[in-house]
Amino acid sequence: MIFKKINLKNIRSYKEEEIYFPEGAVLLAGDIGSGKTTILLAIEYALFGLQPGQRGSALLSKGEDSGEVTLELEANNNHLIIERGLKRNNKSINQDFAVVTINGARFESSITEVKTKILEVLNYPQDFIRKNNLLYRYTIYTPQEEMKQIILEDAESRLDVLRHVFGMDKYKRIKENIQRVTIQLREEARGLQFEVAQIDSKKSDLDSNEKFISILNKKLSDKEVFIKEQIKISKEKEIEIGLLMEKTSEREGFKKEIEKSGIVISNKQEQLASINKELISIELILSKNKSDFDENNILEIIKKINSKTKTIEILNKTYIELFSKNNSLDIMIAQELSKKERVAKLSFCLTCLQDVPDSHKHNILLSSESNIIQIKKDKLKLDSEIQRVSSEISKEKENLKSLETEKSLLVIQKIKLEESKRYEIKKEELMKTKNSIEKDIKLMEEHVYSLKESSFEYLKFEQSLKSKKDEFNLSLKIEKNVEIEQAEIKKELELTVKEANSLKSEIAKSEVTKKKLIDLLDKEIWLSNNFTELVSFTEKMILTTLRKEFTKLFNKWFSMLTTDSFGVYLDETFSPIIVHSDFELDYEFLSGGERTAVALAYRLALNQMINSVLSKIKTQEVIILDEPTDGFSEQQLDKVRDILQELHVKQLIIVSHEPKIESFVDHVIRFRKVNGISSVQQNSNDKIQTF
Repeated sequence: MIFKKINLKNIRSYKEEEIYFPEGAVLLAGDIGSGKTTILLAIEYALFGLQPGQRGSALLSKGEDSGEVTLELEANNNHLIIERGLKRNNKSINQDFAVVTINGARFESSITEVKTKILEVLNYPQDFIRKNNLLYRYTIYTPQEEMKQIILEDAESRLDVLRHVFGMDKYKRIKENIQRVTIQLREEARGLQFEVAQIDSKKSDLDSNEKFISILNKKLSDKEVFIKEQIKISKEKEIEIGLLMEKTSEREGFKKEIEKSGIVISNKQEQLASINKELISIELILSKNKSDFDENNILEIIKKINSKTKTIEILNKTYIELFSKNNSLDIMIAQELSKKERVAKLSFCLTCLQDVPDSHKHNILLSSESNIIQIKKDKLKLDSEIQRVSSEISKEKENLKSLETEKSLLVIQKIKLEESKRYEIKKEELMKTKNSIEKDIKLMEEHVYSLKESSFEYLKFEQSLKSKKDEFNLSLKIEKNVEIEQAEIKKELELTVKEANSLKSEIAKSEVTKKKLIDLLDKEIWLSNNFTELVSFTEKMILTTLRKEFTKLFNKWFSMLTTDSFGVYLDETFSPIIVHSDFELDYEFLSGGERTAVALAYRLALNQMINSVLSKIKTQEVIILDEPTDGFSEQQLDKVRDILQELHVKQLIIVSHEPKIESFVDHVIRFRKVNGISSVQQNSNDKIQTF
């Protein structure tokens, strides 16, 4: 992997900057706090995003809402452009987006998926996707204080880190998994032991069940024999009952006949009572309808009525004629009065048109007056006659009304007489029917008496039938009870057989479980003892081999960095042991330069070890050293030149504020900070960065 270029926007003290990374040894020079370490943090962020426990506020510039890092690099014959963004919200600063472009193909997805894509290109193990990037820290870039920290860690913590970096933590995980598996096997074995412990008890229960099944089968056989005998007895009783029922059925016929005859007698008696009641009613009607009616009397009355009717008709005709004449006289009077009025108003003759003398008009008026008087006299006579005729009509009508009333009474008497004749006829018919019914009742009563005598003779068969039915019902009850007992025995037998079969099945399963338990215990013993020891031995042998190689490399680099006759080696916990004049020196009592030399030698040895063990990773061509000469003397600084030449990497990036280092490298990128804003400038052989 070779870094080509990085662009920063609102990252810590950088507003917007672009830095190119040439191949060879490159020095990032500048005063403390000028922004050199920011470049290294930005490179790591571009590759892997925010690390667990790392906050976005450590990268985003204060007061800015968003920031971006774009890193261009080559790895495994691929050209990559990685873009990552930061965004501030109300509560925190989070990763905003992640994009990787590989050979011109842009891939934009979630933070984790982009990281996975980058790790695939770098050929990093996939278990690093959700972990801290220790592999990157110990192969490419480790802040100097972190390398010192691993030396100062307690032995177990350091071993855990190195196991992880070398990919050796799998052995620890294997042992932890073995422990979890053995615990699980023990738990499972405890459950199986309880089940296996029940085998003897289940076998005893099975033996008891089989004996009880034998007893139940014997009882069931006895019940079947008894039921057959009881069925035979019941059939015999049933035959006897059939014979008796034939006898009693004849008595039942007599009873039904007596019942029918009783109904007939009852109906006849009801008819007789009804006839007697009707005869009494007829006698009452006949007594009421007695009269001295004579047919001649009604004929005489009819003649008188006809005579009166004719008389009234004649009088009515006379009255009408008189009334008509009276009306004529009234008309004549009106005509004379009209004539008088016309003559009184007449001044000339309407015929000859001559004047009419008063004497002539007077004579005409007198004549009219005389006529009116005479007409009135005639009218008085006529009114008197009308009055007389009207009075006679009223009188005759009264007489006619009396005759009509008398006629109605005679008609009623005639009707009653005719009704009495009909009732007499009906009375005779009812008397005949009564006599007939009385004879029938007598015959039916004699027939019923005869039937009762015959029925009494069959009473003994009915009593015997009742006794036989009781015996038959008792036999059926006994049979039913035995069948119920038989069913209960069958059910109990079925349940016992089922329980026995279940016990057999459980015993068979328990035998399998017993075998499984033995296998589990064998596995648990093998895992706890043999396999765990094998894993521990394998891990120890590999760690011993790694430690020997690590010690050789560590000793090589350390000897290049020191002038005194120091000896170094690594103990079983990979702790550096420094020996001087046959005395072991504690790391805490070393000088600052010596401690830096130990840390740098440890760092370089670890880098070579990782690249050797994990030879497939595609990051062997680049190393970043952060302040590797802190506390070095002038002599030690001179030895750094030899170290850099010995590394043999395509790209070496060094962060240092030591001016002497500039003569050791191929390129220098200078950093400075003005008014809190960092900017960069590369040397004359490189592309110049904007201030």
